[in-house]
Amino acid sequence: MRQDTSTPRSRSEGRAPPIPALRTSVTDAITQVVLNELAEVGYQKLTMDGVAKRAGSSKPTLYRRWSSKEEMVIAAVATVSQPVIPEDDGRDLWDRLLELTRAVHVWLSDPLVHRIMPDLLAEGLRSDALDRAHTHYITEPRREASKATMATARERGEIRQDINIEFVLDVLAAPIYWRLCVLRKEVDDDYLQTLTDFVHRELTTRDV
Repeated sequence: MRQDTSTPRSRSEGRAPPIPALRTSVTDAITQVVLNELAEVGYQKLTMDGVAKRAGSSKPTLYRRWSSKEEMVIAAVATVSQPVIPEDDGRDLWDRLLELTRAVHVWLSDPLVHRIMPDLLAEGLRSDALDRAHTHYITEPRREASKATMATARERGEIRQDINIEFVLDVLAAPIYWRLCVLRKEVDDDYLQTLTDFVHRELTTRDV
């Protein structure tokens, strides 16, 4: 297995539902309550009343920021789901891929995200509106960030021109989600480097 000698650096960017220009400290406090409530009781049992009470606020205060429970939840989850884009700082492709796998791991191993994401994905099967919002504000920004890294690598000739980038993006994240959220097993850096090796071979091996 290749040893990682780099110091990962990143810049984050992403989209989230717009919030009016209101007191940031209040919004941040409510957002943390929403995340805690989601982790503890799940989406179905979370209520605007319950969030307002726990936050020491009121329903009108919540509705001045978000028009619905769905919008409030997606905005809260988006705050802990910002995508990471490896900086173009001269590191080779393997190092940049490792940074992407590490970013997925950091995200999904967060105690709140680890409990919230499977629940939201399940709720999305019952609510088309929630599923669309989740895809637009959480899934797509993270996927587009990784896709940008792949596109740059392709332009430089670092990866095969015929590679299926959508498949590669699936492989970068799916094993980590499966192991953490389904098998409930740990993911260490050796696992992430092994995954990086696998993806790197697929991206660079030429057919003969």
